[in-house]
Amino acid sequence: MEIQYADLVLLNGELKERGNRYRVGYKGEDVACLLPPGECCWTGEMEEDALNCIRAHYQAKGERVTFSEDRLYFRVQKGEGDFSPSCSNEM
Repeated sequence: MEIQYADLVLLNGELKERGNRYRVGYKGEDVACLLPPGECCWTGEMEEDALNCIRAHYQAKGERVTFSEDRLYFRVQKGEGDFSPSCSNEM
């Protein structure tokens, strides 16, 4: 499913409001990437918050997110369901 630029703008706004330094970016027509902060700012808690923010955004639209194994890339699919980490790192 195609990644909508407007969704990335909304997600970045939500992450900023949460005080989360992660950002999302456009990788390709159907893949977006999670851009982590510098190493000095990274925390596992911040990463989980960013992933949950992305999941909640798309779940509210009746869509689901599939993250790559390294959790740096994601795809969006129609329909609700479990969030499977089955995307490859080769996105």
